[in-house]
Amino acid sequence: MRLEAMRDYAIVSVVVGVIAVGGIVALRPDPAIKFEADLSRMEPEVALKELRQAEGKIVFHDNLELVFGRLSLADGDLDGARRSFLRLLSQAGPSEDILETLAGIEVTAGDLSGAAVFLRQAYDAYPTPDRRVRLGGWYRSLRMAEAERALLLSVDPTKLSVWEAERLGRLLIAAGRVDSYERLLTSFAESDIQENLAFKRRLLEFLVEAGRPMEAVDVATRWAEGPKGSEALETSVRALIGRGAIDAAILLAREGFRVLPQDGYVVVAVFASSGHGGVARILQAEWLSTRDTLSEAEWAALSLLAESTGDMRGLQSALASERKLASPRATGQALMQLVRYRGAGALVPYRQLLSEEIFKEAPLVGAAWANWRGDQPATYRHLVAAAKYPLGEWDQLIWMSLLEGLRGSPLHRTLLTGVVDNPDLRYRLRESIIPLRPADLTEAGSEGQPG
Repeated sequence: MRLEAMRDYAIVSVVVGVIAVGGIVALRPDPAIKFEADLSRMEPEVALKELRQAEGKIVFHDNLELVFGRLSLADGDLDGARRSFLRLLSQAGPSEDILETLAGIEVTAGDLSGAAVFLRQAYDAYPTPDRRVRLGGWYRSLRMAEAERALLLSVDPTKLSVWEAERLGRLLIAAGRVDSYERLLTSFAESDIQENLAFKRRLLEFLVEAGRPMEAVDVATRWAEGPKGSEALETSVRALIGRGAIDAAILLAREGFRVLPQDGYVVVAVFASSGHGGVARILQAEWLSTRDTLSEAEWAALSLLAESTGDMRGLQSALASERKLASPRATGQALMQLVRYRGAGALVPYRQLLSEEIFKEAPLVGAAWANWRGDQPATYRHLVAAAKYPLGEWDQLIWMSLLEGLRGSPLHRTLLTGVVDNPDLRYRLRESIIPLRPADLTEAGSEGQPG
């Protein structure tokens, strides 16, 4: 029994001794902690010198390594900074700040390839658009097309910037990955990004160049049925015409009349403005045949087509059918085209449309109609009203020709004496009564006489 008691006493004594020694060791301050406290009271140059002397003699914890690395970097010691941040990377694991700093060290040292390795690690762990753009730029400088392509392909295409998407497209084409390029264009064309119309155009151009124009028509028709269909339809027709796929563009225009009857006029304008006036006239007739009524935008389009092509047939057809929903402003614009191209006499078949409401919106139409009827007071009144608006050169000439109908009357003299405030018309009025001064006054004198 005594032996057992002695054994227990010995065991307890040993345990107590171990605990006591452990407590004494634990109470001793860590040399690195004390060293860090001393460093905090030193100037940076002195602290860096002390750290260099202590390197390898004591184990630097994370804070000391970070301080050592930053002071070395500030001192221009790239090798020392690199060693310190690499140790910190090994001890603390990857962090955004450490990887970015290591990448910066390698760039400063002229090792762009090494910098790209660290920046790629930073991007993989902490992806940001700015970091991706920088990394892509470095890959281009290093001519690492495969790495750049892999970087851009690692992102949802719709998250790329437009420039990055275009760059990725070029990389895919260069690598012969045509299917991937088509998928890229499709993803952007069918996204809701602001530039999706540009990618719609490029996809259609690609399909035409690949010998698939009918597929381009099908794709564009589907777009026309979706959001912002009118814009997509106009862009698509323009793209097909631009690539010489006229037959496909005509088919798409007719599909547009079917799926977007209220906006079909946009494709007619595209054909007219691209030099295909004959096709535009045929399509205009087809489009008008599908419309029971015309909106103000459609009337405006008819007026624009008449002005750009000189073909009045569509406009005359619409006016003759007395299609509804045309505002006085739109009707006035349509009638003005007739005055420009055919003169006031062309208004006779549509005299039931002429009213003060129309003349208020298109005063030159009122002036032309009154002048044709010989109504000088009404001609004067409408000319004064027209002069209050900016007039193009063509309309200025019409205004001056209508003024001739008042010549010899007091109304004519009133207009000449300053009632008109329009600067362009005032200039034309002044030139109409003051002859141009000869370039050489001696030429104005009698032959053989001075002066």
